[in-house]
Amino acid sequence: MNPEYGKTRFDITLQPVSGKAVPVYRGEVLRISQVEGSQCVDFNCYNLHDYKEHMSVGPSAGFRKVKGDVVMTRHPKSRPMLAILEMPDSCVTDVIAPGCSAPLFKRRTGMADHTNCQHTFSECIAEYGLDAEDIHNSFNLWMNSAWTEDGKYFSSPSRNTGKKGDHVDFLALMDVLAVPVTCGGGDVSRGSNYWFKPVQIQIFETSDDLQNLTQDYTGRYLTKNSNEPAKPIRTKRELEPVPGYQPHFKNFPLKISEFSVELTDEDYHNLQILKQMGLGDDDEDAIRSAVIEWYVTNYNIADSPIRR
Repeated sequence: MNPEYGKTRFDITLQPVSGKAVPVYRGEVLRISQVEGSQCVDFNCYNLHDYKEHMSVGPSAGFRKVKGDVVMTRHPKSRPMLAILEMPDSCVTDVIAPGCSAPLFKRRTGMADHTNCQHTFSECIAEYGLDAEDIHNSFNLWMNSAWTEDGKYFSSPSRNTGKKGDHVDFLALMDVLAVPVTCGGGDVSRGSNYWFKPVQIQIFETSDDLQNLTQDYTGRYLTKNSNEPAKPIRTKRELEPVPGYQPHFKNFPLKISEFSVELTDEDYHNLQILKQMGLGDDDEDAIRSAVIEWYVTNYNIADSPIRR
């Protein structure tokens, strides 16, 4: 059953090559919609109360984000930031491209002052006292990127598949400053089908359904690191070693314990099959690999056999 949203409290249409930094509070929904279709959208997001804790698409699992996924904040806190409540199949997402820039277009097209996402982001976040150095890697929406078998990446090898009326809904799992921008490279690539179009931004107030969803998501994803206190922000840009510093690595040095595992004939036969499948170089390696793979695979499933 789809959750019921609260009233619309913010509604704006972003004209081509523009964007907007807007607060979205815990339990509210940010909706990004295609007005005409086929417009790539770049997206940054920050903790409203600590801009150093921003979106980090890397640890959010997978090159393509889809409906039901959760977007996390950067390390060390790694907290759940946004949950994707709605996303159509026509919205292809990308977490590799960092956002187009003026130097990129100068190299590719010879255009020295082309509109670009980095500049648009910078202008948007300046309203909140941030600058270009605070921009992070983008969560790209409606961006049909791809890569070859040998790992070569293409940001827009095919035309944008976004349709008029398509929308993506993000549930805010904390108070955030959301910064969606219309991609600035749409006129010189298939990223927006060689044209610029507007997108609509709406924010829906929270509701009982959304509050319950928020509580469920945050309860599933919070870790010990989530409450790690923030350190003072450096004011000196040059790097130099801290006198007398000694690192304290987690669980270092490793303490290794050995123990025996008794196998039946059937177990041993299955173990040899695992080795033939490439799951281990020897018996010990195969057993260890199989146990850990089983544990990781089953830890978060419904009715997990693993005791919490």
